[in-house]
Amino acid sequence: MIFLEQKAFDLIAEKVGAVLNEQGFTRVAGEQQEESESYVLFKGGNTAYSILYNQGKKRFELRSCGVEDGEPDKKWRSVSIWLYDPEVDDIVSAESIVNDFVESVSAPKPVAVKPKKKRKKDEEDTNDPIFFFNRFVGIFPELREELNTEREEYGDVRVVTFAKEHLVSRIETLCAQSAKQDAIKRCCELLNDMYANGDMDVRSIITIVILNGIENPAAIENMRSLFSDDLKKSYAAGLKFKGKTVKPEKKKKEKGFIADNLNNLK
Repeated sequence: MIFLEQKAFDLIAEKVGAVLNEQGFTRVAGEQQEESESYVLFKGGNTAYSILYNQGKKRFELRSCGVEDGEPDKKWRSVSIWLYDPEVDDIVSAESIVNDFVESVSAPKPVAVKPKKKRKKDEEDTNDPIFFFNRFVGIFPELREELNTEREEYGDVRVVTFAKEHLVSRIETLCAQSAKQDAIKRCCELLNDMYANGDMDVRSIITIVILNGIENPAAIENMRSLFSDDLKKSYAAGLKFKGKTVKPEKKKKEKGFIADNLNNLK
């Protein structure tokens, strides 16, 4: 890893490790290496955590698995993922990752949580709107407190309402500023990544709520050339729904996620 990547990796491992140590976890000595991935491992009684950095994909991942006979069973599940590119990110961005990972491994605060909508089988490994919002905390740090406030007031996050009220105007304002090309590129890369890897709700929020909610032509002009081919196609298709009341389709088609999912969201 280059210097900034290593510095961020060491910072995240140290601070998350301190929290896990208080919970009885033990860090396995040394930094592990697998091809383009570096990771550290923390073992507890029944659970293991790993902090992994993928140099090729430029992202940090907090993951967990069970422990059998004192060793991780390696059936890893992703807890949180953050992009980190040393060309545009700094140590402050690493601190945001630290805060999210620490919160993820800490004992949760008791809140009234509504049951989550059951996902379909082919969506089990994708990422939901809360994951999507957390990814944007790296660009708009104030979103973290607003997400906490939303949960305290409503017991859950009203994902469509939250995107409209807290994300659309920020993305529009940022991307309308042509001088901030690095920040615009980072924002669009995140949208591309989440459109490719997010669940159907996330893709609907990106196309119908966020992109259709941006009115400033300069913002769209700065963003459009940075969209992936898939997002360009879906953005063009989503424009047909702009300003319209969307009703569920009687027969779901392959690209029919836009109408169907928005009516199932808050």
